Amino acid sequence: MGVRAVRSPDSLRAADILTMHRLARKGDGVRPLLRWLGRRTGCWAGLVDTTGAVQASSSPERDSETVGLVADGLREMRERGLRTFLAGSSPERSGALLAVDLPGDRPGAEPSGLVLAVVGPDPLATAAPADAGPLLGLSWWAKETERTRRRVEVADARGREAVLHLLMSGNLTTAHQMAGALAPRLYDPARFHVVECGRDRRAETIRVCAELTGGRAWIVRCPVYSDHVLVVASTTPVPAGARPLEAALTAEIEGCVVGTGDALALRDTAVGYQQAFHALAVARGRPERWARFDAALGLPVVVGRPGRAWADHLLAPLTRYVPARVADPDSATLTDTVRSWLAFSAAATEHLKIHRNTLASRLRRVEALLGLDLRLVSDQAKLDLALRIGALPHTTEHEPAYSEHEPADAPDGVEARDGADGADAIGPVPSAAAQDPFEALLCLPAVQEWALTQLRPVRTDAPTLETTLRAWLRHDTRLSATARALGVSVTGTRKRLTRLEQVLRRSLLRVPNARHDLWLAAAALDGPPDRNF
Repeated sequence: MGVRAVRSPDSLRAADILTMHRLARKGDGVRPLLRWLGRRTGCWAGLVDTTGAVQASSSPERDSETVGLVADGLREMRERGLRTFLAGSSPERSGALLAVDLPGDRPGAEPSGLVLAVVGPDPLATAAPADAGPLLGLSWWAKETERTRRRVEVADARGREAVLHLLMSGNLTTAHQMAGALAPRLYDPARFHVVECGRDRRAETIRVCAELTGGRAWIVRCPVYSDHVLVVASTTPVPAGARPLEAALTAEIEGCVVGTGDALALRDTAVGYQQAFHALAVARGRPERWARFDAALGLPVVVGRPGRAWADHLLAPLTRYVPARVADPDSATLTDTVRSWLAFSAAATEHLKIHRNTLASRLRRVEALLGLDLRLVSDQAKLDLALRIGALPHTTEHEPAYSEHEPADAPDGVEARDGADGADAIGPVPSAAAQDPFEALLCLPAVQEWALTQLRPVRTDAPTLETTLRAWLRHDTRLSATARALGVSVTGTRKRLTRLEQVLRRSLLRVPNARHDLWLAAAALDGPPDRNF
């Protein structure tokens, strides 16, 4: 007959402690420990706060007698200032209540507020409840610390996103105040970078960006694209022999792609973002995986005072709008909404943190105020240009070129069209220019030269793609309609537009893209694309 080994109480307790330590490292640790404790004691085990609310337990089922027993025991503990208490004396059911210490609690101080309750026939038959208390406190503290860390991270990310939104809206004073509280401060001028790194690598990208910039950059998780990190960095000259930030990022982060804008004043942050985004489209096709924006004077600056007069006239119903009810969106809200939508399309809901129905309602209000149809790229381009002109600082005073009740005269210099020849020759002045202020604006010599600069790459380097560009603009940049017009598949059309991105050095397939500038350039040279282009 064999001899069965009998384990001593000390060895059983040691085995229990080892088991509890192993369970404490699983998940949040609290629930695995409580489930094991319930099985080990044959009782219900739970963590409760001083009000009796159960924070975690070995089993979700508990009867009213257990609830009452725990509540009475907690009240008695508070009244008598005890840290342990045995509630009830029935052989069938009693409850052991033990105050749980958290890391950092001082000996003899007030309890942390958590109590381990074990209710059953004999809750103290083993030392398991007393041994589980410290581990439960440590696991609970670790879980709450992690939860707090995540809340802080979310709050910090949202604060940084809010600062970026303020910069793009031109609210520099508030942006500087918020940045001063979050750190680092904002540098002016600055250079915008868009880093495409993959959704799961954004934390790593942010860490590397912070290291490479030495804390002299405002780094934000893009609210629109989950695989982008946005960096507004100081324009401090790179030391001799050092790599520029975009080159250093692609070297440090495998597979990332970086687009970089010009060094601009902070008030032009929105322009810097679009520049960096266009450069990103070019960088995807380059072996070095980074590119800088190919700078050209923007159309809002080119149009000068005549453009300012035209934009003021177009936007007047929006800028003067006063809602009938206080709860309705005002002029500033509508302007910010339509500006975001023109840049991000449907993704404006993520940018502005609003519902899609709210976005649609505000856009309908803007359409009604301005008499535009925002389904058409032509009207989108006009409004986008007017808003960009309106965002420029007023450097000179001017009188409006026309009033709301009188037709506009053509801006000065419309007929001056010399200086172009050969492949870049500019056609005759459209006959409607004398009547239509917008077409008159497009006939300005400076605008014509700007348009030639925009379209020269496709006309000289890739003329076979010009048909695709024409069709894309003519069909309001809708991919499926463009494919039908060209008689090719949607995939084939997408490939052609990808090639156009490399030729034009602008983003076409992802917003913000260059559809508005390209429509304006085409309209300036050949008339509106929906009519002649």
